[in-house]
Amino acid sequence: MNVQHRRQYSDALGLQDNCIYLAPSGTMRAYAKTAEFLMSARQDSDLMDGRVLALHKVSGPRDVHYPAWEMHPEGDELLILASGSLAVQLREEEMERTVTLPPQAAFIVQAGLWHRLIVHEPSVLLAITSRHNTLLEG
Repeated sequence: MNVQHRRQYSDALGLQDNCIYLAPSGTMRAYAKTAEFLMSARQDSDLMDGRVLALHKVSGPRDVHYPAWEMHPEGDELLILASGSLAVQLREEEMERTVTLPPQAAFIVQAGLWHRLIVHEPSVLLAITSRHNTLLEG
């Protein structure tokens, strides 16, 4: 992990610009939320055992990497829709299923399940996920 992206903090952390790493030991570390961090966290051994909390302002499909499918093989993902309207499309074996998320609702995507998000209107989404070995397809 490129340590220079780790943030020192003594004041409130803006979640628009920061991710919070939640270690299994209970400690938490803030990192600048950059494309580099999100990509490198997928392969970083320092981040493999914990989870990353990230807030995403979603304006359209590109903000949730649609139409690509995503899968977290090493842990469940918790999606919390603070506001707006999204749906989670799941690929279960050879079938697809869609779950609509109303505002202030949560959905747990089980580890190993291919999924993608469909944006119905601008939204604010919180995600807590194991980034280690995250896979993208499509």
